[in-house]
Amino acid sequence: MQITIELNNQHLETLHEQEEKLKKIFPQKKEQTEGEKAYQLMLQSGFIGCVESNENLSENYKEHLDWNHKI
Repeated sequence: MQITIELNNQHLETLHEQEEKLKKIFPQKKEQTEGEKAYQLMLQSGFIGCVESNENLSENYKEHLDWNHKI
């Protein structure tokens, strides 16, 4: 949501003061969830990728993917 308003200097200063108070109560950096941590680890390791295929890939993936590189 975005709200656009015009404030005079007094109200603008009050708004900035409230913003600073809220930053102390609700820090910007929140702790990552387990899912976010797992995602970041997979992203860093190169594990995450994508394949362009049809919508039934989960049912017939063996017919479409090349497994020759596997030992």
